[in-house]
Amino acid sequence: MNRGQIGNLFLVLVLGLFIGAISGIILDRLFGIHFFSMFLFDQPFVLELYIIKVGIQLTPASLIGIVVTGYLALKKG
Repeated sequence: MNRGQIGNLFLVLVLGLFIGAISGIILDRLFGIHFFSMFLFDQPFVLELYIIKVGIQLTPASLIGIVVTGYLALKKG
């Protein structure tokens, strides 16, 4: 796996995280349950870089999105 493929895989996994989180919210609203959008941790993971502060909060749906997109990306090659 070269650097270009690793970058593409990282981009696909981040997009899978977002798609999973959004689909989890939609499923929660459709079915009236609050399983897919509940937070797994009390506080988000925070990365501070001088001016930029990024916080990531994981949900079960976002983890499912990462796993599914990772499987599809690695299966496709």
